[in-house]
Amino acid sequence: MVQRLNNLFLILLGMLGSSTLGWGNSLSLSEYLEQVKKGNEGVQALTQSSQAILNRRDEARLLVRPMFFTNLTFLNDAKPTAVPTFMGTRTLVDSYQFGFMQQTPFGLSGKLFYQWTYTQIEGTLPNFLPLTKFYEARPVLEVSQSLWKNGLGSETRSTLQLAESGTLAQAYADQFKLKAAIAEAEGVYWKLAIARQMVVVQKESLERAERLRDWSRKRTRSGLGDKSDELQAEANLQVRTLEYQATLNELRSAALNFNFQRGVKEEEVKEKLVSLERATTEKLTLPEKKSMRLDVKAAQELTKVAEANAKLGSEKNKPTLDVFGQAATNGRTDQWGSSVSDSWSTRYPTFTVGLKFQTSLDFWQVSQNQGSYQAEVKAAELNYRRKAFEEDKDYRDLVKKFNEAKDRLSLCFGIEEVQEKKLNRERERLKLGRSVTYQVILFEQDYASAELLRLKTQGEVLGLYTQLKLYEDAQL
Repeated sequence: MVQRLNNLFLILLGMLGSSTLGWGNSLSLSEYLEQVKKGNEGVQALTQSSQAILNRRDEARLLVRPMFFTNLTFLNDAKPTAVPTFMGTRTLVDSYQFGFMQQTPFGLSGKLFYQWTYTQIEGTLPNFLPLTKFYEARPVLEVSQSLWKNGLGSETRSTLQLAESGTLAQAYADQFKLKAAIAEAEGVYWKLAIARQMVVVQKESLERAERLRDWSRKRTRSGLGDKSDELQAEANLQVRTLEYQATLNELRSAALNFNFQRGVKEEEVKEKLVSLERATTEKLTLPEKKSMRLDVKAAQELTKVAEANAKLGSEKNKPTLDVFGQAATNGRTDQWGSSVSDSWSTRYPTFTVGLKFQTSLDFWQVSQNQGSYQAEVKAAELNYRRKAFEEDKDYRDLVKKFNEAKDRLSLCFGIEEVQEKKLNRERERLKLGRSVTYQVILFEQDYASAELLRLKTQGEVLGLYTQLKLYEDAQL
């Protein structure tokens, strides 16, 4: 029965690609991560979204960039007039306006445009008005400066800061998710590599247990051993079979997750992975931390967003006090060409200056709003400071765990070597009749445990290493 189970597990092992004869081409870690980037739709989405966000990082700057505008107006006014003889019964006006406008970061806004108008007045007495059809043309310069609300452009700059920091926060958050997804895929790669080697270890342990059972059975039948030794060996074989089955289940799960990460809907991994040698983990060096983690940078930008929101709220409730002015030259004749020509001369100038003021009378509510905005800023600052504190604590903890795990791994390699020598020596003593089956079983268990402990510790070291990669230089 045990032999049939063993054969079944060997067949399952071959299906999972754990046999070296079943492996295909070698697949390095870097090649696997490239497959993840190309085949994992979640990783692709994060890559594209983070890049798209960065590409529109300066989108808010359009607010303070020059803009072209045009206005076309067609008026047909037939409402009753006070004196139709002088004012006519219908006025038709075609107006065309085009030019440039810009809002500056320091609160000054301006327009420079050209306006051309054709007016036709119907219903007046013949020859009573000198011009019933005429053209007007005028270049116009308008400027307005904020003195209180948006004073020196504080509201405009806060709007820019709000948009830019919000965009950066989203970009940093997506980049962190992307790095975390790649780190997870790297961990999955090593997990499958370790699972494969653990299956090999368990398979060798199972084979040793089977040989030991057969040897004990032979000694019992020849009268050189006790039946209890055979039963002991049989029980050991069944335990090893159970452990082997559990390891195969872990391998199946690891292979499925491996393919899932790269967008493959299969349970079998045909490629050969990097073998976990001693040098694989010993050559790992601590990733250098040059800046804040990306999610902490996102929290920092969200603090700036809160500050910009508070500033905008404060400016919104301030009184409006703007000084403005307009300068234009004019041309007005019954000929289009002459009106345009006159508009570029200084014979008919127009100048306008003014002051605008507006304020809320609910001073208590304004004061309440200011306090609320400041509280939001304080909350964002505290959240960022806590995030930075946690990041520093997590990094120092990971560094310590990484170094400790590497030290333990060195001990594991030493223990494994000693356990292997001890097992081989005890086998020789058993053949010479100087030991007992039970003692060999114990030593075999010790050796298999040492191998598995070494593999698990290697996995721990690699897992900590992938987490530390999240703290590497995080420049967008």
